[in-house]
Parts: sequence; C-alpha cells; structure tokens
Amino acid sequence: MRRGRAPANNSDVLAMFRLVYSGEGATQPLVDDSSLTKEQKWQLLFDRNWQHLAPSSQTKWLVYLRKWKKWIDDHPEQPEGYLVFPSSKVSAFLSDILADCTASSSKDPHGAVKSARKALRHLRACQAGIPDDEAKFPSQPYIAGVTSRAKTATAEARQCEEADPSCSASTLSNEEYASLLDAAMRFPDKQVGLCVAAMVSCGLAAGFRSDDLQDTKFFMELICSVPAKPLPMQILALANNAGKANQDAQMTYAALANHRQPRLDCLAYLSQLVLYQLNVSKLPLLALIYQNNTSWRSYRMFFRDPSMATSKQTYYDLSTMLLKVAATMPDTLVKTKVMHLMRCSGTVSLAAAACSMDILRVWGRWARSEGVVGKSYLPKSPLSALPATGVLAGFGTDFMTNHAFGRGTVAVPVAWIDALAPHARGIFQAVRLRNRMRTGKADFSGQHCVESILYLAETFWQSSPFMLQRYGLGWWALQLPTVCFILGSSSFRQFEQQVMNAELEWNARPLSPQMTEAFDKISKQVCSLSEQIAHLQLSVDGMMQPVHSQTTANHSMPTACSSSTQARAARSPRIELEAQVGLSSGLSSVQEAVDEWFTGLHGFPAPPLLCEQAVQRGQRLSKKAIDNLSRRRHLPLRIQALATDRCWPLKKALAVYELVMQRHSLSLAELRDAVRLSSPVRHPDAKGGKPAQSQHVNRSPGLPLISISQFAAWVQQATDDIASMSISW
Repeated sequence: MRRGRAPANNSDVLAMFRLVYSGEGATQPLVDDSSLTKEQKWQLLFDRNWQHLAPSSQTKWLVYLRKWKKWIDDHPEQPEGYLVFPSSKVSAFLSDILADCTASSSKDPHGAVKSARKALRHLRACQAGIPDDEAKFPSQPYIAGVTSRAKTATAEARQCEEADPSCSASTLSNEEYASLLDAAMRFPDKQVGLCVAAMVSCGLAAGFRSDDLQDTKFFMELICSVPAKPLPMQILALANNAGKANQDAQMTYAALANHRQPRLDCLAYLSQLVLYQLNVSKLPLLALIYQNNTSWRSYRMFFRDPSMATSKQTYYDLSTMLLKVAATMPDTLVKTKVMHLMRCSGTVSLAAAACSMDILRVWGRWARSEGVVGKSYLPKSPLSALPATGVLAGFGTDFMTNHAFGRGTVAVPVAWIDALAPHARGIFQAVRLRNRMRTGKADFSGQHCVESILYLAETFWQSSPFMLQRYGLGWWALQLPTVCFILGSSSFRQFEQQVMNAELEWNARPLSPQMTEAFDKISKQVCSLSEQIAHLQLSVDGMMQPVHSQTTANHSMPTACSSSTQARAARSPRIELEAQVGLSSGLSSVQEAVDEWFTGLHGFPAPPLLCEQAVQRGQRLSKKAIDNLSRRRHLPLRIQALATDRCWPLKKALAVYELVMQRHSLSLAELRDAVRLSSPVRHPDAKGGKPAQSQHVNRSPGLPLISISQFAAWVQQATDDIASMSISW
C-alpha cells in the first residue's frame, strides 16, 4: 500500500508546534536572554524535531499528526486542545489507532501505534510549558499500556491463517530468491525489472537497508584482487554517504563479489542494469565524467524512471517496483517484510554459515556501538567484512582456498567490452592521465566509476551464455544491434563453449583440502591403471604376431623382467607425444596453443621437451607424431618471433593473432594452417611444395578461400592496431 503523502499546504498542522501550555503545573515558557530570543530558541527546537528530519520521515509523521488533529476536532471534550497533554488523552488517541488497525486486519498494529507515538513526541518537544518530563513520555503508564496491547495484537495478527506462520516469513529461501530474480528479468518494463533484480541481489549481498538503496549512486570502485586460490577474487565496492547507519555522512563501503552460481550473481545483475541505463536509458554518465562535470555524482543507481535519476528515491518508489515484480512470480510470495527482506535474508544466511557475531556486526553496519573502530575505521574499508562477502558469494567460509570461479577464467575480447561501453576505455585513460598530471580538477571517483563499468561489461559477457540460455528472446540485450551481431558470430559460439566448459570443470573441482588430497590419490591410481593398460596392450600386440615356433611364442610372453621394461616404455616420451596427437583438436584459443607448446597442457609436458627426450633415448617418432608437431609449432614460434622483433611482451604479440581470429571468424585450426603456410620457419627436412603465396588456407565447405597474401595483410593490420593501443600489457 502506498504511504500517505503530505499535501502541499501543511500550515494548519505546523501551527500546532507553536502552542504553549499555561495551565496548572506549567513550566516556565521560553524567554529572551542575552544570547538568544525566545523565537530563536523555539526555532532551534523546531529545526531539531522537524525541519532537519529526512523527507520520508516528515511524510510519515505528517500522516499521524493529521490524524491527531482530526481526532481532537472529533472529540471537543478532550482538555487542552491540540497540546500533547495530558497522557490520558494521548493514550485514548493511541487506543483508537490500535482499534482501527485491528478492524482493518493490519499485520502490524504495533508499528502504527509506535509511529503515532513518535510523531506526537516530535510535536510535544516544540510545545512549551508542558510539565511532564519528555524523556519519560513513552514509558508513562497510560501510553505504555497501549503499546503493550499493540504488541499482543501484532503477535495475534501474524499468527492468523492468512499470514505465513513459518520461520521464513521475513527471509527468502534460495528457491524464492532465484524465482524472484527470474521474474524480474522477464518483467515487461525492463527498467523496473532490471532495477529490481540488481536491487534484490545487491541488497542481499551487501545487507542494504531501504534508505541505503534509495540513495545509492554510481560511486563504485574495483578493488585490487583478493589473493584467493585457485583464482583471485575481484571485489567491487559500492560507496554511500547516506542512510540510517551513516548519520555522520562519511563515505562507507559495501563489498560485492561474483557468485559461484551464474543465476545468483549480483554483479551480473548489476552489470545488466548499469549497461541498460547507459545504452537504452542514455544516462550521460561517461560524457559528464570525461568533461570533468561533477553533476554525474547526482545520478542514482536504482530508479523507476530516467526522469527521476537525479533525485533520491522514496520508499514507495522502490517497494512498488519490488511488489509489482513479485506479483508475477509463479508462486505467490507472502512475507512480513518488503524492502527489509534482503537484509534479513543475508543475515540469516551468514548465521547459517556459522559466521561470528563480529563479522555480522561489521557486514550489517551494526558495529557503531563498538566504539571508534566500529564507527570510524571498519565502515571505511569494504574488505573489513570479507568473510561475509565470500559466504554470500557462494564459496563458503574457506573461500580463500576454494575460490573456484570458472567463468572468470575465460578472457573476454576487448572489442566486445568496447561495444557495450563505447569510448569508456579512452575516457578512463584520459581521466586517469588528468588525475595523475593534475591538468584539471581531480576526479578519482569518476576514474573508479569508469573502471568499474569496464569490469561490469566484462562480467556481462561472462554471464551472457547463461542469460541467453535462460531468458532467450526475452533478454533485454537483444535489442542492441552490437550485441546481436556478436551473439551471431562464430567467435561467440566458441566463447560460449569455453565458458560452459570452464563452469563444468571448475565447479567439479573439490572444495576442501581433504577432498583435494583424496583427488590426488585417485589421480595417481588412474595413472597406475593407465600404465597397466598400456603394458597389457603391448603384450596383446606381441601375442598376435605370427607364431613361427613354440620358442618364438614363449619369448613373446611377458615375464617379470619384460613387464618392467614395457611399463617404462609406456611412460616414455614417445608414448606421451603420440598421446597428444588428438589433443590439439580440443583447443580453441591462441592462448591455449601457446601454453601447449611452451609449457604443456592437461598434464602433458611441452612437445619440444618430449621430442628431445625421445631423440635422446633413440626412439623414432611416427609420421603421425611428426605431422602433429609441424602443425602446432608454427603459431607459437611466429608469436615469439613477433614479440622478439618488436620488443613486446609475449601477451601483446599473442593479442595480434587473437584479434585476427575475432575479426575474420577464423577457427584455431584455420589460423594455424594460415600461419604454417606463410611461416618463414620451415622444418629442416622440408622439401618441395608450392610457393607460399600461391597457396590457400583450407576452410569448411561454403566458406570463401583465404590467400596467404590476404592473411598477411590481416596480420599487418592487427599488428598496427595493437601497437597503437595505449594499454599496459
């Protein structure tokens, strides 16, 4: 239900603040003295109890002050008019509020009585002459009696059949959480749906209150990687200088991390919202940062309509969006909380994971009672509640040793990131240079914001296969032509397969040191069995040879001595090298091809090392192994030669061929073939063959042929483009 809004003219209500009690037992009214006049003294009281309240609080209290005025008008027999005195009159008013709540089947009568009491307390503090001690106002016998009855009525209301009697009435289960996110992503109004998805996921991960979400701005900062194993954890900090817990208006931070499950990843949903606002809602965020215009700091992250982007949102604005989305869920969501639902759910999840109370206090910003440390130091660091961040990201309390984030291992092409955030990379470089050289007014928060947007664009693509798989044509990103073009390319199909494989591989990894040790033992047993199988295969091959005599047959049978010899042969470099013959077909990126040649992949040593060992042992390689070596060696050697010629890091030279692959939709096999045909690195024993410039790259049927001269032009163009990029490699 929408909260009541104050009418434009509140003079009749505000006039009650100036009333003065002059009856029996009245205290001395305000008087002039040498420092302040009585009007100035009253103004200070009015500012403290009304003028300086948050707009949302004023709106809420005005509802009950109007009810108080109407109740007095309807009960002229009550003494002292609109004065909040005596307490018996106040008690009668609160009793009527309680009766109205009970008659309307309210689920929170105590909340209504408590709000009415607070509104009257603010009014009473400005009405001079009232004799009762203000500090004892809530605990006066008549008022305390109504409060007690209201608590009983609330307990009875929440135990009725319509309410959820379970212990999860104020929290979201994992199934409800995932279902709510799905409903938000499928909601017809994409601005509302994406806002709710990001608001719910970030609110649960960071423990945001409603007033935190109402005023969350684009103050983001990508923290340096937390050295977790086996993959570092990236932390995105959301900053806020408002909210209930930040009464001193200091900048406080909440940490967000990628979730283990793509479906529950808060940064994935935040990236959907931010990129929608930049590409569809057309927020001029990046342009303002580039122009060094600090008005970008007024933009809110969660809003119902772009016209409201620069204004603080109200409770009604955010709660209405959430309730609209929840109404579209397949199963009705009945909860006793709305905007506090995420904070309650996060707290219960941390408690269930056995997080300590100290961690809970820091994560929920309840540490202010812990003195200077809790009030001034811990809230200023997003890493102060890092254990809570790891637990809510789905990696458990031992996330520092078990951060198996599969899709994070797949590199996103730079061109894809730039397609979602045009000019963001150049703006980041320009702002960083401006801040470093002090050529203008420093804007470090703008620099961090642009860097965070680039990271969110990377997160967007890493989660895109799952978004596309789950939401299909209902995914909002399909309305962007650049995204549709990338999704239809062969490069994305390869990228999608890499992401899916990485998730399967990394999620299948053990999650504790004990399981890791057990896995190692199993691996050793598998290797032992493989050696035995190779030994038996050699024995069977020997027995199937033509038998010329019984003696020959007897010699062909394995003995204790020959078994050890054959086992050593099964572990020889030649066997391992020939086992790699089919391995190359499973590779799909230039990085994998380089790693395979120089360091080895999938437990196999590098091919040149195996080849050298085989030659040293006098083992002769088969033609199949030699052909496989020739096919794989040219690309890594060409990249190494490019890096040496231009004095580049190997990673920069590698990016040239990655760029060629992406621009011209080449597979790794086609790229290898093109490099091999155009490579000046020839095998010493190679003879004959056509001139390189007259040959073409073998491609799938239906695809145009690529001449070697054409390929050389592509490589030269990519080399020039990479050389012109001002990126730290």
